[in-house]
Amino acid sequence: MRPRSTSVIRPALAAAALASAPAATEAQVLTMEANTTVAREGSGHGIELFLMLDAPAEVPLMAQVQLTGVDATGGADFVPPVIPVTFRENDVRKRAIVDIVDDPIDEIYRETFVASVDSVTPLDPQVVPSIINGAGSIPLTVIDDDNAFSVTSRPGPEGGAVVLTIRQEYDSETTEVVVANPGAGSATPGLDFEPWQKVARFPQGTTEVSVSISLMPDDVPEQTESFPIEMAHMGTGTATFAPATVTGTIHDETEDDIPVRIEFTQGTVRMEVAGRTVTQPFQHPAMQGTLIRHAGGTRMTLSQANGKDLALRRYCAEDTDFSAIASGIPGLSAGDIGAGNRTGWRGGFVVDGNQFDYAMFEQADGSYSGYGRQRGTIDGSTVLTRHGYRVVPLIEEEPEVARLPSDPPTAQLPPEAVTDAVARQVAEDLGMSTEAVQPYLSTRLGPDMTSGDGDSARTVEVEIWLDAKGRPLPADRAAPGPCDPGYGAAQAPTKRLRYRLGTAGEAIIGQAVTQDVATGQLGEAYMEDLGDASSSLDTAVKRAHDGLAPPLKAPD
Repeated sequence: MRPRSTSVIRPALAAAALASAPAATEAQVLTMEANTTVAREGSGHGIELFLMLDAPAEVPLMAQVQLTGVDATGGADFVPPVIPVTFRENDVRKRAIVDIVDDPIDEIYRETFVASVDSVTPLDPQVVPSIINGAGSIPLTVIDDDNAFSVTSRPGPEGGAVVLTIRQEYDSETTEVVVANPGAGSATPGLDFEPWQKVARFPQGTTEVSVSISLMPDDVPEQTESFPIEMAHMGTGTATFAPATVTGTIHDETEDDIPVRIEFTQGTVRMEVAGRTVTQPFQHPAMQGTLIRHAGGTRMTLSQANGKDLALRRYCAEDTDFSAIASGIPGLSAGDIGAGNRTGWRGGFVVDGNQFDYAMFEQADGSYSGYGRQRGTIDGSTVLTRHGYRVVPLIEEEPEVARLPSDPPTAQLPPEAVTDAVARQVAEDLGMSTEAVQPYLSTRLGPDMTSGDGDSARTVEVEIWLDAKGRPLPADRAAPGPCDPGYGAAQAPTKRLRYRLGTAGEAIIGQAVTQDVATGQLGEAYMEDLGDASSSLDTAVKRAHDGLAPPLKAPD
């Protein structure tokens, strides 16, 4: 039988205790180890600590495990703060469980606390074993799985973008994915803005990312419009957004009004009265006005301060006899009113049987020079007036500011692979070979809609232009200009079919939409749910194509 002892020997005193103990006394050594030192919130798994004696316990005893927070907090991040562990006689190994609290609060990614054996106490006060507490302190870590984001929205003009800035409160060591889902408000999805889901990635080291929602230009004057954007987190744990829904605001800039000054040169009026020809000079006073460039690039309106709006369209000026027109305008040459320009802008109207026509041509400085004519009969006299004019924009140009070049994205779906995948799906619908479909496809990288992580992949967009019967049109056809044969009569596309493929982490997201060419309005759309996305490009393209089910017909 062991001699009775009255002390528990600490690690620092172990050697001295062994040296001074009677020869018949054999002190037992208590140690502690962990099955893992890291546990994640929400995983359902705690940390197991194992306390071990180097020999079976001769008498019952209790070891007290103390859990001390460093930046983790007892009760809030882990429980319990103290764990009593009982060794019965002949026990060698005992287990203590540290439970991790799954709270909804975003905290620093790694919080630490320390496990140590605070004391060893005999359960029989009459028999006190000699125990060496050799259990060293073990650092333990709690991995946070919650995220708190704040979101702000910057309004944009028609044809521009609404920009969302998303900030993460604490950095994560894993990539977090946030999705912005725009919905219908006073602004209409597909008509006023692109209804795509926007994906923001937060790789390690990134706490702020911006994403943009493209806005559609149109020709319709409107009030300021808005639409809701719901935020969602793709991942484990609790994510909070402040606010959970932000508002995208669209400022109407339909009429890109340019204030101008309209200056007239001295003109002439020639009248034939009773067989006599009379020519007299006249002078229009200068006036203010507004130049409006309409969407599509083929129309402009010159609104004059006298209340008269002059509608202009692009036209071919090759057959215009500038010399004849200039001969009736004092001090102006054919070149002054537009000679040498292949195309220009022209319009006309009729008042009381008198034909008014006008044309103007853009100059290198951004102004326009041209001529106006009136031809007809007034009180039985034949009248011809001619004058020159200039339209001078009154907008001050912003000074150029040197900007640092942005880093190109390094992660990217191969555009060629995306084009091939779309071609395979379209070819199957049309009963054509993939090679035969390729000339009808055009591919480009989408706009760089994210910033902040320096590793943002752009979407790849593949387009097909369709005629009124749903037949593809060659992608490399050149849009005819006013002087080209068949201008205005050539078969024009009526619909655009667009596939957009992008990445979100390991997933590939497929989207597809149709767009009316004349109005710019988006029609049918398919948007793959991010939670169902796969890592297969072919699968993403097939889902986008099947989800949209475009009514395609083989070309003649």
